[in-house]
Amino acid sequence: MSDKKEMEEKISASTKDETSETVLIEKETAPAAVVARNNRNKKIVAVVVLLVIAIVGVVGFLLWRRQQSAEGRPVPAPRNVSFGESNNNTGQATGEATITLSPEQLARAGIKVEIVGEKLSSEGGEALATGVVQPNAYRETPVVSLVGGIARKINLELGQQVRQGQTVAVIFSEELSEAESRYLAALAELEEYNKRHQRTMKLVEIGATSREELEQATSKLKAAESEVASVRQKLLLLGLSQQRVNALKSTKQISSELTVPSPASGTVTSRSANQGEVIEANKELLRVTDLSTIWVVGQVYEKDLAKIRIGSGASITSEAYPGKIFRGQISYVDPRLDPATRTAQVRVELANPGQMLKIGMYVGVAFATITGAENTTPVVPKNAVQSINNQQVVFVATDNPNVYVMRPVKVGLESNGFYPVLEGVTVGERIVTQGSFLLRAEWLKLHPSGI
Repeated sequence: MSDKKEMEEKISASTKDETSETVLIEKETAPAAVVARNNRNKKIVAVVVLLVIAIVGVVGFLLWRRQQSAEGRPVPAPRNVSFGESNNNTGQATGEATITLSPEQLARAGIKVEIVGEKLSSEGGEALATGVVQPNAYRETPVVSLVGGIARKINLELGQQVRQGQTVAVIFSEELSEAESRYLAALAELEEYNKRHQRTMKLVEIGATSREELEQATSKLKAAESEVASVRQKLLLLGLSQQRVNALKSTKQISSELTVPSPASGTVTSRSANQGEVIEANKELLRVTDLSTIWVVGQVYEKDLAKIRIGSGASITSEAYPGKIFRGQISYVDPRLDPATRTAQVRVELANPGQMLKIGMYVGVAFATITGAENTTPVVPKNAVQSINNQQVVFVATDNPNVYVMRPVKVGLESNGFYPVLEGVTVGERIVTQGSFLLRAEWLKLHPSGI
């Protein structure tokens, strides 16, 4: 009994020990689970924070890119001044200041744009001379009446344009009518001798006439043919057209009026006959000149003749067209020297667009030398140059008619209303002349301190 009780006590003590150990183990393991759970939560929070930071970064980057792409776009406004970035639609260089006008302002401004011209530089190595504009003698054509008579009509006046074949005059000529009558008579004789020749040939075939009579008929026929050809040629030489001669078959077609056509196209540069005037055969009525090309004859000093040669270039300037240079080539150098002036005539042939250069006009000539080259300087009209804070500027037109570039320039001394430009613009650029003062005023409204 005592053994049984002792056994139960041992079992009870063992159970208590196990329970104590279990409780002890639970007590020892409980903080570790909490720590693990807390660490897991911290990791989740860190991942969320990182995701939020990444999202904020992406959104910020997209907003920054959008802002960058929006920069430089034109903003519609009445006027604006911009610096720095170039605009391919306007054509200005990077860093240049521009001024933009609204369409209403542009309409009120009356802006006029001209191309930057050029003039010969005094620093060049050219041989300089003075010259006179002359017509191209190889393209001067006289209009001549080949018959004498009375001028019924003279259709053109000096300076008028004429086309080749256009009627320029009508001449009443007795000589013409007589030549037409002789032609008709010669035709009639030819027809009669031709009939006789045919009859004689038939008679010879049947033996009714002699061979001698046939030879006589043949001779007369050939003489009549020769007469017709001679008179026909006379009519052609008098100025009748071949069509009119071929159509002449009856005396009703005889006319005393001869129309005189222009042998070439060009400008009437001379007129020596008037309506109603009696003229002689082979008299010049008009002179037609093709002025699309002209000659400039310059006087070159003896010391400069060795520097030039036929075929080399030459530049022509005129006070009538400041800022413009006409270019041609030397086509002739006179082998004779004027003993009084010690000069030789040098002929320059050049194009004359719009007939700008007039016959007899005095011009300056610069002959490009064998060892030298042409040297030119840009020039601008006086009203194109404005001053802002003692800085001279011009306004350069762009491809956009509302946008103008303000360009600082350095100019030389004024001459005949033009400034030579030492720095700032080049030949061929388009600048504002009329209206440049208004652009200056608009600029100062936006920038009271100037440039």
